Amino acid sequence: MHITGAERLILIGGLLQGVLCLDFASLLPQNIKALSGSCVAIPCSFTLQSGFESFLTTSCKGIWKKGWAGVQVFDSSLTGKGLNKIQGNLTGNLQQKECTTILNDLSSFNDYFSFKIDCDNPLKYSFPEPVTINVKENPSKPTLSPATVNVMEGTSVSLICSAAAPCPSLPPTLTWTPTLSDSVEDLQETPNQVITSLLNFTASHVHHGEKISCTALYKRQAGKSDKSSETYLTVAVLYSPKNTSVSVSPSGSVVEGSSVTLTCSSNANPAVGRYNWYRVIGEQVSTVGASRMLTVQPLPRTPQCQSLPLVQ
Repeated sequence: MHITGAERLILIGGLLQGVLCLDFASLLPQNIKALSGSCVAIPCSFTLQSGFESFLTTSCKGIWKKGWAGVQVFDSSLTGKGLNKIQGNLTGNLQQKECTTILNDLSSFNDYFSFKIDCDNPLKYSFPEPVTINVKENPSKPTLSPATVNVMEGTSVSLICSAAAPCPSLPPTLTWTPTLSDSVEDLQETPNQVITSLLNFTASHVHHGEKISCTALYKRQAGKSDKSSETYLTVAVLYSPKNTSVSVSPSGSVVEGSSVTLTCSSNANPAVGRYNWYRVIGEQVSTVGASRMLTVQPLPRTPQCQSLPLVQ
């Protein structure tokens, strides 16, 4: 397709208009969950209408308003003076259009917050975009991934525990229970206010049915007691028969000519589906039964049991 010079000029002009015609807007997450008695970081940035960048001076301050009524609760120019309804610290650089703010020692509430920039010049603007902050008395439960573990014995398993970390100065401590002997932990923080821990282990039959939990311990501000939350899963491991053994009834000596009952026992997942009994006389081996219990007459050589896993 051939584009004429006039069409090219119109196209370029349209692109420039899209770049230059910015408007007032704040960039905030929609929702943030926080813990009562702790702090919360509000990631925040903003854009300005073209021509207002020159008004971003050191005279500018950041203000946070609460609720649809717009009650002022924080003014960055009052930080450290104890005059704000909610104490905190604006950590973003307003001259770089960053308004990230940390609010401290929150009490329980669920409300909207919005940001306002206020400078000693014509730049004074209340951004309408809200962020909902939900402050609860108890922290949210950590998330385990995967949510279930159903593996063959000998398989390498990796579990990831993730917990919200809304207060950057007091991130939660993650603890695994039990601490598996061959486990490896790798703790890391992510930019989206989440802290994670990685647990690696090799599945064994001894892990079958075991409860593995991840506990997030949160410390709080102003000497308030710690809070914790836990998530767990139960491991399912598929494994071949283990610890095969035979019990005899009656036990001990028996009267000649009387019968005895042999019972084969074994541990497996899935459960043993077939048993084979063999009579060994010298080098001669013969099959004498295929059920868990076998009743026989006493002979010089006792039958031997072999358990086989259930055929899937």
